[in-house]
Amino acid sequence: MIKMTYKRIDAEVQRAERILLLTDERIDGDTVGATLGMYHVLKSMGKEVVVYSPREIPATFSFMPGLEQIQYCDTVFDDDSIDLVMIFDCADGEYIKELIPRLPKRSPLIVVDHHVTNPRYGTINLVEDDSASASGVVWRFVKTMNYPMSKSAAQCILTGICTDTNVFSTTNTNAACLDAAHELAQYGARLQEIVRETMMNKSVPALRLWGLAFERLHHNDEFDAIATAITRKDMKEIGARPEDLQGLINFLNAMVDGADTALVYYERDDGSVKGSLRSHTVDVAKLAGKYGGGGHIRASGFQIQDSILEEKDGQWFAVAKRRSAEASAKEDASKIENI
Repeated sequence: MIKMTYKRIDAEVQRAERILLLTDERIDGDTVGATLGMYHVLKSMGKEVVVYSPREIPATFSFMPGLEQIQYCDTVFDDDSIDLVMIFDCADGEYIKELIPRLPKRSPLIVVDHHVTNPRYGTINLVEDDSASASGVVWRFVKTMNYPMSKSAAQCILTGICTDTNVFSTTNTNAACLDAAHELAQYGARLQEIVRETMMNKSVPALRLWGLAFERLHHNDEFDAIATAITRKDMKEIGARPEDLQGLINFLNAMVDGADTALVYYERDDGSVKGSLRSHTVDVAKLAGKYGGGGHIRASGFQIQDSILEEKDGQWFAVAKRRSAEASAKEDASKIENI
């Protein structure tokens, strides 16, 4: 079955003249690594390639070759020469629902992903939910089809595998990850550089942010997890960036003694609260599903719209903004009555 999918994708790739590659809107090392890895492979095949991301790529990944090729203006969807689209590590395809119809040509959409919750929204869906990363899916496809590899492609793909497994330390790490690392290193991928740039190169604001997250550790009864929370106010006061939170959830799940499941809440600029879950034994995809989220059995997330984080007795909760405003009004009224 999977080889049949490979052949269908290969047929589209061979036929295409100008290919549009898309990252997910949730930018991490895997979506960038898978997308840029395929970019370098396709360029080696002599293809014209355009790369688009709906969000700026964090400076953490500035070492990745080809980053300068990424475009952020959605006018790429008005290009009448695009005849194939590929999207990487995007579990739902929500952000492209209004963009894809803008393409002048009815171009096939190839989805390359590893999330078990992916609804298979593409023309062709290469979704391997037993893979630890989308970059791993890309590597198996490229290797099987004997596509040309380069040092740049290897570095990008290995970056994706490393970041989604926290350098082979998470529960989704399997033999395929280690085999891929060995094979990609033979093409010139540099593991030491990836570890240094993505795991150890922390700014002072990032370290302060992590310190605050450690101070707020508490037990969350709803998810039966060790939990922490970061607000937009925290980010502003510390001078941190959203990418400074990357790796925190994996660190907590791996390092906190006696904690089987970890939860990180943080407020997003769009007015929502994001929850990231990791576990050694619990199916957190089901837990995330309670709020319309999903992902993998051991690594999932969810988003609660129009919410903020509030603290009560050392615990943090995501609450609706309207409810929070009403609670504040009642508290103010109570203060007035007590004067």
